Amino acid sequence: MYDLAIIGGGPGGYVAAISAARLGMKVLLIEKERVGGTCLHRGCIPTKSFYYDAKLFHAARTSTVLKGNDSLAVDPAGLLTRKRQVVSSLHAGLDHAIRSHGVTITAGTGELVSPRQVRIASAGAEPCMVKVGQVIIATGSRPAVPAAIHVDGYRVQTTDQALDCEEIPQRVAIIGGGVIGLEMAAIYLNLGCQVCIIELLPDILVTEDADIRKAMRQLLLQRGTALHLQSQVLEVAEGDAGTMVVFRTGSGEVRREAADRVLVATGRAPVVAGIDAVRLGLKMAGRFVRVDDWLRTNLPGVYAIGDVTGGMMLAHKATAEAEAAVANLRGDRRSVKPARVPRCIWGLAEIGAIGLSEEQAIAAGRRVKVGRFPYMASGAAHALGATEGFVKVVGDPDSGEILGVHIIGAHATDLISEASTAMTLESFVEDLSEGIKPHPTLSETVSEAALSWRNMAIHLPAAGAIP
Repeated sequence: MYDLAIIGGGPGGYVAAISAARLGMKVLLIEKERVGGTCLHRGCIPTKSFYYDAKLFHAARTSTVLKGNDSLAVDPAGLLTRKRQVVSSLHAGLDHAIRSHGVTITAGTGELVSPRQVRIASAGAEPCMVKVGQVIIATGSRPAVPAAIHVDGYRVQTTDQALDCEEIPQRVAIIGGGVIGLEMAAIYLNLGCQVCIIELLPDILVTEDADIRKAMRQLLLQRGTALHLQSQVLEVAEGDAGTMVVFRTGSGEVRREAADRVLVATGRAPVVAGIDAVRLGLKMAGRFVRVDDWLRTNLPGVYAIGDVTGGMMLAHKATAEAEAAVANLRGDRRSVKPARVPRCIWGLAEIGAIGLSEEQAIAAGRRVKVGRFPYMASGAAHALGATEGFVKVVGDPDSGEILGVHIIGAHATDLISEASTAMTLESFVEDLSEGIKPHPTLSETVSEAALSWRNMAIHLPAAGAIP
């Protein structure tokens, strides 16, 4: 018998396994493929490998200090080989780390039979029943594909196929203007592809701050992206000019976009195979497993974490929930507050955000004051050759509480960690500017934005000064 069985070996599952094993628990980790889950094998890591290689290529091609950059070309096989090497190396290290803590890893599909029983089905073997003390469901998510679209894996792909493909298409149509669509668009654009984005909603990245969305739209348009908002895809079909995406615009016009490849980036759906909610009496929240603030389901001793519970589908949210769930099943009361989870997007410019946008804060009835500092006024940004972007701090003018921080520009995904730490420690906006920042670094932009919130920014003209 195991003290704890974890179904799913992604960032939530394996972190829960290691955390529980460190507490002396006998842990079984069930993973149908390879530990690391979507994040390591088909998501975060593969995307960033391609992203940084494509970004390097674009930077070299557009450099004003390099010679011969017009003749540079990308080796598609090289991109794929490096990605596979990165993933393989990380997987080997992760597998060793998990096993080193005494965790038993079983390859197979886990089915929750009862709160104290899990059936494991492995290829080429008879299913076996395992008795457990407690269970954590960490089954993750998969690409969500509209019923009207057929994914063939070649002409029409999700990221599962796109991130394991040797060919670089000339024309790409991306269905979906959310995080996945924008990150893949950045990769394709930096590789020199023609990109079209078709989004059903009125804007891209609808959960982010309006100023951030506006800046990203401008970057996409500057790079020649065809951006169709409020547009509904009606059909994806083969045509003489390639794969054809037929869509209806917000004005009712039916248009067609030919592409060598269509990427379906319409979000993700929870993986609930092996969870018979009706038979178990497990309460659901729509498609997702319902949990309380302490990650407990309504079944005794059964917890759920990560993408399968909905909300922000982020690897670091799953790991935070894993640590909290393990603490809670040992008797603690730890929760993961959504407002303390940073959001990172690797687009044509990086985006790092945490907390409420300006619009969300106003809608919540909060008094709002905004501080802003542009990368254009940063010495480090000039030295980097990356002056596009800004830091925006949203705070309560009465209490000084940090309500949200939003960054677009170089290294935004790293810089947002400073705001995350500050908000976790319940610091004030003023505190963001108190630490001495090394010069010249982009960390100074966060301090300057906090100073701007107090009308005290150093590297901006005085308020009311004539431009």
